[in-house]
Amino acid sequence: MATFAISPVLLPLGPVSNQHPIGVVLLVEDEPLVRLVTADILLEANFRVIEAGDAEEALRVLKAEVAVDVLLSDVEMPPGMNGYELVGHVHRDWPGVEIIVSSGREWPKEDDLPPGAVFLPKPYLNATLLSYVQAAAARAQETRRLRREAGAAGGGAPARDIPKTA
Repeated sequence: MATFAISPVLLPLGPVSNQHPIGVVLLVEDEPLVRLVTADILLEANFRVIEAGDAEEALRVLKAEVAVDVLLSDVEMPPGMNGYELVGHVHRDWPGVEIIVSSGREWPKEDDLPPGAVFLPKPYLNATLLSYVQAAAARAQETRRLRREAGAAGGGAPARDIPKTA
């Protein structure tokens, strides 16, 4: 009878990349499988992803002052706050965060999305998701850069949303 020795091998968690992440995405999705697949797509594209299973969890992340470039939220997340309510809070309290709302069942009505927010219908192609998120992250980072420059030029305090590490 043969015996085998199992030695522990330490493997890094998540994708390995020498590149700096191209943006931080707060992914809010109540369906675990959808959240897992979406997070994997974003991680492979070199985004840092923070996952939240509902709106309340997402707000806790933002209140902890974690630097987030993009909020990517589902609409229907029972039993609590839905995605439209969440993005209203985010738009008001964290104006530097770009907003993408996604759903396969509930399209936005006239006043559901705040100015600047975009709607991404499900199902979507991976390339479409990445295109939306890359554009949103670039807008958030450019806005943050301009705010920092304006604060430095005016001699005032730096902008409120200078990032902490996620």
